[in-house]
Amino acid sequence: MTTLLERHVQGGAPRLVGPLDVLREARRRFLRSQRLDMRELAADLASSRPTLYRWVGDRERLLGEVLWSLAEPALADARAYADTHASNAGVDWVVQLYLHLARMTATFEPIRRFVETEREAALRVLTSRHGVQQRRLIDALRKILEEKSVAGDLELRLDPAELAYVIVRIAESFIWHDFITREEADVVKSADVVRALLS
Repeated sequence: MTTLLERHVQGGAPRLVGPLDVLREARRRFLRSQRLDMRELAADLASSRPTLYRWVGDRERLLGEVLWSLAEPALADARAYADTHASNAGVDWVVQLYLHLARMTATFEPIRRFVETEREAALRVLTSRHGVQQRRLIDALRKILEEKSVAGDLELRLDPAELAYVIVRIAESFIWHDFITREEADVVKSADVVRALLS
């Protein structure tokens, strides 16, 4: 079931105060590394908690939307990076995109602080198959793989959706497992795994 926020993001009619205002304010707080409290958010927007939940779903779903609002421009940045750093338009282009996106994610301070302060909730939001963030990231990567395959730049040995899922899970396991164990995320090693999958 889609939330009212999802429908507004896709171009629904805005209200005086509505779901997009909730997203903007939640994103502002997240970028300042403030804990997202639904009661405070509702009060600051002169709304009620039931209205907030009706608009955007629960707190973790809203956090997923916040993370995706940050991931979309990061993906565009990673595409531009791959365009200028890849040695070819196929495997290396995808690996460079992956590497740049993984590095940005692993070093982005608001996300790191979110994982530090709310580990269980953060991992659910970032890595759940049912969450907004992982589902949309997999879909975006699937489209990229299909685009490269159709252009003749990439020969896929696996279904694009399955391959996209595996690549996202590789990133999650390297970035967040290492972070939890207090080790530096080895994104280069994870990129080597992705390269092996694609080659």
